[in-house]
Amino acid sequence: MLKLASLPAPSRNRMRRLSFASADAVGTLLIAMTLASAAHAFQAPAAGDLGYDIYDIVVNQGVKGPLGFVGGVAAFLFGVSRLFSNIMIGIPTIVAAVCLIRADSILQTFGMMV
Repeated sequence: MLKLASLPAPSRNRMRRLSFASADAVGTLLIAMTLASAAHAFQAPAAGDLGYDIYDIVVNQGVKGPLGFVGGVAAFLFGVSRLFSNIMIGIPTIVAAVCLIRADSILQTFGMMV
């Protein structure tokens, strides 16, 4: 084990900084592990449940319905047209369009924090 008194002043300061940095990293990791909870997959509400009507209108008739599909295809085509002129707008637009088309599968696959 090194004694801090035997090291020159710049080395002592460096050792102190390193020890504080590693202590911060360990503390952050412990807090993150303590506060983390298990993710539960999201299940669509059954008919008659609280919020089913809103879920039905927004998800079933909107996102999974013809409006969501047409919006996703339109966004995809817009992204492809922007791909040639400005790639920084085109790629995120295409990714967002694919996410809109497959939103119900993405929601059930990733799950939702409850």
